[in-house]
Amino acid sequence: MFKQLILALVILAVGVALGQQLPRGAALFSWLTNLGSSSSADYSQLKSHQALLNLEQMIAQTRELVLTDARTEQEAVEGMRWVLRLVAQVSELAGDSNPALPHFQRMDTQKRKLGGDNPDAEYEHAWIDGRYDYIITGNVGSVRYLGFTINAGQGMAPRRNVAYISDRMLSKDAEGNFTLILAKQKPAIEGDWVEIPEDASGILVRQYIADRSKEVLPTLNIKVLGESIPLAAPRDEAIAAQIDGAAFAMLKLSTLHRTILPELMDEPNGFIRATSDKFGDDIAGTDNLYMLGSYQLADDEALRIRVQPPQTRYWNIAVESRWHELVDYVHRPISRTLENVVYAPDGSVEFVIAHEDPGHPNWLYTSKHNFGFITLRWLDGKNEDVPMPELEKLLFRDL
Repeated sequence: MFKQLILALVILAVGVALGQQLPRGAALFSWLTNLGSSSSADYSQLKSHQALLNLEQMIAQTRELVLTDARTEQEAVEGMRWVLRLVAQVSELAGDSNPALPHFQRMDTQKRKLGGDNPDAEYEHAWIDGRYDYIITGNVGSVRYLGFTINAGQGMAPRRNVAYISDRMLSKDAEGNFTLILAKQKPAIEGDWVEIPEDASGILVRQYIADRSKEVLPTLNIKVLGESIPLAAPRDEAIAAQIDGAAFAMLKLSTLHRTILPELMDEPNGFIRATSDKFGDDIAGTDNLYMLGSYQLADDEALRIRVQPPQTRYWNIAVESRWHELVDYVHRPISRTLENVVYAPDGSVEFVIAHEDPGHPNWLYTSKHNFGFITLRWLDGKNEDVPMPELEKLLFRDL
């Protein structure tokens, strides 16, 4: 061990002298620990190992993306944490997936809310495989909306929406219990049937909440329909597919600000009307009318927004960072629903986006970002003629 340590110090000294990039921190300790170790077997050509190398490259490219696209030090700093949270989310979802023994996995935590998700919602995801049929049972709870988006496309292939069903389409009993069957052919059992293709890959569940203190989340259970599949040791191809899935999800999430209405970065303080038809119903709510906007404010400025909400069972507004991250969404006023705003006598609502609390009842906090995105979701408003928001930028002291 002493000889290994001397050799390591010599290598480090030579590397520093030559200006080479050397391991740091825990990576340096791991490198020193493995110095001189060897194995008689070569597993480097395993598909799972090659997939992990690709994921490592995806992480490095995302780090470079942050350095390229950040416009302030705060964005760069939060961007590094965002990369870490991206890795955590995609590895948790994809790395723990098993379509033969599926489960619904919550996508966010109290600190992690990525990808422009609705902060007044909970999202669950289950990985499936078109080789199997599935049965989902549960109760719709008392949330304002429950929706299932069934996607297809595996590996690095683009995802596509192959089916959608909402709480209003489900056959429910008096207590709100339901059975949803995903199968290639209609089975001879009771329940709502959704046909799935051979490359079916996942189920995204949206649960919109207007008042967390009163509403009860749905209960969801999923299993393969038919006989239980025998347990077996994981195969190289299966683990590689999980890692590839994580890399694909990271690619999708890390580039949203470049791919979803990128003109909002060049034309701030305005909104664009959009639906899932515009930017993909594999990631967008099929029933929603979206109004996506952005703000660009100096330290002494604020943005006043006035909206005229439609008659709908749910809507909300949220502000996001450049990375489409909902920063500290549990503890900061970065979003509001139809249940926690103050309305004007004519039914309209005025919001103020500002770096400090102006004493306005509908204040939305920027989290000290000079730039950010704004998302309005109008449920069941896809075909409604909802007026576009009115915006006014002004000095904070003039509010």
